[in-house]
Amino acid sequence: MSRMVRAVLDTSTVVSGIIGGISAEVIDLLREGVFQAIVSEEILQEYAQVLQRPRFAFPTWVVADILNFFATQGIWAIPRPPVKVIVEDPDDNKFLEAAIAGKADYILSGDQHLLHLGTFEGIPIIDSRRFLQLIRGGP
Repeated sequence: MSRMVRAVLDTSTVVSGIIGGISAEVIDLLREGVFQAIVSEEILQEYAQVLQRPRFAFPTWVVADILNFFATQGIWAIPRPPVKVIVEDPDDNKFLEAAIAGKADYILSGDQHLLHLGTFEGIPIIDSRRFLQLIRGGP
């Protein structure tokens, strides 16, 4: 039996998934157990900081529900060694580190710094639309 697909979701993908649109379908598939999310302490901290920003106005319970889901259902990765690939936005490196440590199949991102890499250590970096095509067996 093959293992389930594993993916690192960057913060923009999670936020977009809560707001709606194409990334919401990714979050739905995650909740349905179609694939597994890889998380690290640093990633969860960033999710929490961004989701609590006043401009999003997410209710506290929504933020707590999302964070709890990732904390309890995610595959925990302990990244090491640190990577310094994205110089323009060093905070994005945490997603690459978690992908390696968690043996990710994909990194999902809406962030141009990550998407411009294309792949990292053989792991495709793709947007939500492409991920949905792949997970559904499309071209």
